[in-house]
Amino acid sequence: MKSQWREQLFHQKPSQSGVNFLLLPMSKAKATKILGICPRTLERWTEVAQLVPEYRLILLRMKAFAQEKRLRAPLMTTYQVWVVGKIGELFSDIVQGIDKKPLVEAIIEANKGEYTRSNFEQEQLRFTSYGLGEIHHVE
Repeated sequence: MKSQWREQLFHQKPSQSGVNFLLLPMSKAKATKILGICPRTLERWTEVAQLVPEYRLILLRMKAFAQEKRLRAPLMTTYQVWVVGKIGELFSDIVQGIDKKPLVEAIIEANKGEYTRSNFEQEQLRFTSYGLGEIHHVE
């Protein structure tokens, strides 16, 4: 997993249409590129991410949208990639030789409040404000 995944997530090139890139969904391939992981790892981490209620709700909406618009696969929002990235950090923190998935699931279950859209937006604000040369401390 890339250590700079947050910078890549929050500092993507502006869209040609002028739409805020943070509002545009992305493919799973782009998410794997941002996080620096393989598709199988993304799949594994997204399974764990479904323990987060807000993530699960957005996943259902994206699946419905993909089906309605006849897309080959559901897209991911930047919030979903952020949740998966934070879960990936947990996987990375656990030493080799331990069955990581059950331990990470237990940590997520106990700390669901850390994976809210509100926390995502606060972190997004910190990164984008810092990138503009401003320093804001969001509590």
